[in-house]
Order: sequence, then structure tokens, then C-alpha cells
Amino acid sequence: MNTTTTLKALFMAAVLGTSPVQAGDFLFQWDNDKIADTDRHYTNGMRIGYVPHKPWQALTWATNTMVDLFGHGSFTADNITHRADGWVMGQDMYTPSDVLTRSPDPNDRPYAGWSYVGITALAQTDDGLLAMDQQDTVEMDFGIVGPESRAGETQNWFHRQINVAESNGWDSQIGTEPGILLTRTLKLRTKTKPLWESSSLGFDAIPHVTGQLGNIKIGASGGLTARFGQNLNQDFGPIYGTFALPNRAPQKFAWAIYSGAELRGVVRDLFLDGNTFKDSPDVEHNPFVLEARTGVMAHLPIGEDWGLKGARLDLSHVVRTREFKTQDKSDRYGSLKLTLNF
Repeated sequence: MNTTTTLKALFMAAVLGTSPVQAGDFLFQWDNDKIADTDRHYTNGMRIGYVPHKPWQALTWATNTMVDLFGHGSFTADNITHRADGWVMGQDMYTPSDVLTRSPDPNDRPYAGWSYVGITALAQTDDGLLAMDQQDTVEMDFGIVGPESRAGETQNWFHRQINVAESNGWDSQIGTEPGILLTRTLKLRTKTKPLWESSSLGFDAIPHVTGQLGNIKIGASGGLTARFGQNLNQDFGPIYGTFALPNRAPQKFAWAIYSGAELRGVVRDLFLDGNTFKDSPDVEHNPFVLEARTGVMAHLPIGEDWGLKGARLDLSHVVRTREFKTQDKSDRYGSLKLTLNF
């Protein structure tokens, strides 16, 4: 059984025997650069997130341990209004610009794949820093980099389905290495400024900071997102990078148009710098990367009679500046996120 099949089996086992009404919130995320008419670098990412309404004991123990070690602050405050524990699984893939040659350019981004599972904990409060609404999220991912991630097989299978040429250089990908990645994101949300008194339409702003630590990535980032829409106080807007969780079921119909940017400081990125303890393909990373994201979101409440409390669709376009010294131009990709609330 390959790694991708194993991850699917773990997902099915986690929800097997759970009725839809009691299941919780699910996220399906798909990032792909073909949507933006490119095929290079961060070329595809898929992620499934699951937050059960009533976490089982093993999950609660794991997330509480993670919070005790890395989640002081929001998670230990007395004024928490919402706490959610869940888990994720995903696969990311990276390729050079020329995927037809079997001997990739050593000055271009190396082939790399990363398949992982992780646990997450989220806490929200209406009275956070600077008296703003606050969301704090911690995630710990465990996985594998290299041929065992099966990223190459996944990409070429998909290319065959859409009648696109296969990538021929996966034999030269970054080598096998177990991976661990700790990510913590703190988001603040201004109070919505309505267009007129008692209006559900308005504006808000969401500043955020993120830190990452592990052999997969080491770095920190900060950014700001501006939104216009309806019932904005029901969520905390988009997530930058590939770090996303399902949203809670909405009480009212919500939609938003948003735009924002994040500046990332990079200390280490295994997918650029190569394996930690052995030689592998690598390029010199840029210490700072800017990412801009623009998109639309709609979250629709659905009646209990349908067995589905809500459905949320988020579509965004991402532009990312050059991530390594010899990169010739910036990258772009599209991102789709679908949340189903049972």
C-alpha cells in the first residue's frame, strides 16, 4: 500500500461509523497552477481537514498536549468563545519549469513531494489583543518527503486524465526524509464597519502573523487582508500558504470579496534547500517572499432536513514573488476551498 492510499484509509477510518449529522466540519482544498495557466514550482497541493463536533479521546489528548507545549496564550485564556480540535492530511508537489527533460536544470527548482497527516487546535475570542476579535491556530504535521510521498505518481496520473504531458524528471527529486512541521497562526479581526446603521454589509481588516518550525520549513510571516461583504464576523477570512481549516456552519448567509498580502521571512525551506542530512538537488532560497491573494467567498446555511448545515466555497488567485535566487519570474496559482458542515 503506498502513502497516498494509506492516508485515504486513515481518513475513512476516522469518520467510519459517524452519522452525517454528528460528523462535524470537512474541508477540501485544491491548489493548482494550471488554473493560472502555468505548470511549475508549487504546482499542486491537496488537503483534507476534519473537525468533529465531539472529538474522540485520543484526538483531544493529542491536541491538548500540543497546546500545552506550543499554544500558551489564547488557548489558556478564560474568555475563549470557541475551541475546535481536528486533523488534516495532504500532499504538496513541486517541479522545475521544464518538466519534459529527464535531466532537470540544476539552477531551477528541484522536484519534491510532501505527504503528511497532522493535528490542529483552534481557539477564538471576542476580546483578544488590542480589544479585537482573535483566532489562534496551532498545527503539527508529520509526513514523508521523497519518492515515498508518491507525489510524482499523483501528478502524472492527473496529467494523463486531462491529456497533459507527463513530468519526466521525478527520478531526480529530493530524497527520502521524514518530516515534521509546527505552524502557529494568530489572526485579529477589526469590528465590521457597516455601510449604514444596522446594515449587514460592511468592511473589515484582518492582520495576521505566522511562525513555522521543523525540518520542512523554518520561518515567519505577517500580512493583512481587507474584506467587503455580508455578515463578515462569521469567519476570519483566507489563510495564506497551504495552511487551512474548515469553517464552522454559518448562522446567516455570508459572502465576501477580499484582497491581501503576506511578507514571509524564510530561514530554511527543504523543498528549495534540499535534504537536511544528505546531498540532494537544491537551489539558494530568497530570504523574503511576498504573496498576494485576491478572491471571493460565499457560505450558505442549509436546513437540518437536508442533513447539511452549511456549505462554503472560497476561490482565490495567488501571486508569489521569486522564491529562489535563479528564478526568472514570479509564480501564480489558483486555490479552491470547499467546506461542508454536517
